[in-house]
Amino acid sequence: MNTLGDDMFQLRHLPVICLTTLLMLATTNWSALQAQTIDPHRVYEQRCARCHTDHAGAFARESLRQDEDRIVGRKSGRALQAFLTAGHGRAEAAEVEVLVDHLTAILHRDALFQRKCRFCHSQSLGLARGKLILREGRLTGRYTGRDITDFLGYHGRLTADEAAQMVDTLTQHLQTAGR
Repeated sequence: MNTLGDDMFQLRHLPVICLTTLLMLATTNWSALQAQTIDPHRVYEQRCARCHTDHAGAFARESLRQDEDRIVGRKSGRALQAFLTAGHGRAEAAEVEVLVDHLTAILHRDALFQRKCRFCHSQSLGLARGKLILREGRLTGRYTGRDITDFLGYHGRLTADEAAQMVDTLTQHLQTAGR
């Protein structure tokens, strides 16, 4: 049974509880949390597109290449990670990680969208964010309600592996939207 004394004790300790909570939040690794929520397309558009091509996919295919275990510039041979970390593009540390991961993923996807989808759909980002949604963890047509994993089994002449890769790509576009 609560008494007036118990309530006063709890109220008196409320500032300590709030301060402790704030300190715990302040010591959280914010860069790790931020890196998980940064939209790589927005970062590319803000940090890179002024001087490079408008689309990260075109930039990756034209200007970067895989060299053993790292991504390097085609002309310079410099490691992308080191180049961005040294200040090129003035990206923050969390943005550098997101950009390197994004551009690496583009190179590893082997331009699947370009080869199989671009005839009808201009960009995978626009397609995903304009026409698709995630519903209960499944990629779904925004207006049709169609399950995209099933749909890609007979659309676009994709193999099963290509369809799975495209679902992953389109899902990633939705998961980073507006961040």
